[in-house]
Amino acid sequence: SIYSRSETPFKFLLIGPIRPILLPLLLISTWTLLPQRPLGWTFVSLFLAFLPELVDIWNTTRSQQWQKKNIVEPTSIVSPFPMEAKLRLDIPSMGCVACVNKIDTSIRQSKSAANIRGETSWLNDGSAKGGMAELSILAKTKEEIDTITEEVLAAISDAGFQCSVESLQVDVK
Repeated sequence: SIYSRSETPFKFLLIGPIRPILLPLLLISTWTLLPQRPLGWTFVSLFLAFLPELVDIWNTTRSQQWQKKNIVEPTSIVSPFPMEAKLRLDIPSMGCVACVNKIDTSIRQSKSAANIRGETSWLNDGSAKGGMAELSILAKTKEEIDTITEEVLAAISDAGFQCSVESLQVDVK
């Protein structure tokens, strides 16, 4: 999940602690002022009020479509990649859901995207600022894993985020 390490039914908790209070006030004021202002302004204010949810729905749908399109069915063929590495990145400048989506997109569009099996990004829980990203890398050699790691770090840096490697676990199959 891009929101936290554990799935939560309260998907929009991270949008802002004051948002649940302000949204009903906006809806009440929109309803009471409806006869006093043009209908166009009403639609604009409602669109802006629900924009974070609309962006989240758009990004979730696009991500699911991308995942369905790029799923590789498991086969009995021996993998040409004898090594698998789990890379965990610390991204202290990631602060919102849009940042999470941008980082996921940057990883998917990096030069080494073909060697990345799955990526997940999330915001830190609690008072810790920033977030984390975790991905699995398939490679033939340790040097290739290092190259892919550098390319992923460069892609995230090019997207405008500072990041560092928190851990890199290499498993030989």
